[in-house]
Amino acid sequence: MKSIKNVKLGFNKNAEVVVKSDIEMKSENDIDSLFLCFFSILHPPLRLSVITASSLNDQLAEIISQTPQTVEKMMRENPEMYSMLIQQNTEAFLENGEEQNKIPLDSASNSKNASAILTSMLKNGYYIQKTRYHFPNAKPETQEQKVDINQLKPAFKAMLEISKRWDDPTLKQELMNHE
Repeated sequence: MKSIKNVKLGFNKNAEVVVKSDIEMKSENDIDSLFLCFFSILHPPLRLSVITASSLNDQLAEIISQTPQTVEKMMRENPEMYSMLIQQNTEAFLENGEEQNKIPLDSASNSKNASAILTSMLKNGYYIQKTRYHFPNAKPETQEQKVDINQLKPAFKAMLEISKRWDDPTLKQELMNHE
């Protein structure tokens, strides 16, 4: 994977959260198509953010002190080990992630928008990820999947609470104390 572009956050007609993105691939043979999408509350300034981490094979190779070719081979020949290493290193990927979208929590309107997004994901237990892969000299390929967030519900509930309390002086003080 070369890069992630045009990450958009919105709702479909069923009020499901949809994350759309375009992925630029290195070549027609590029198999590093996996990327991670994180929702997080960041500050300062206080905001709901969508962060993506891409080029996971290159990052994983660096983390485990292997070559990217070794990681690609593991991905093909031992997908269980590959998946386990991806899961174990999620935090490192997040640290290297790129903030793609943000909703500043600086007004009642923005707070309402962020809360609606989080409430929808909590209610549904997922969001929909629509990805369009762009390969050089080939037609784009589109994939759509539901991304389960059920294991992350406590974190999403905490983000919802922060979104609702955006103008609470106590919250602002708590956040400043954790910097």
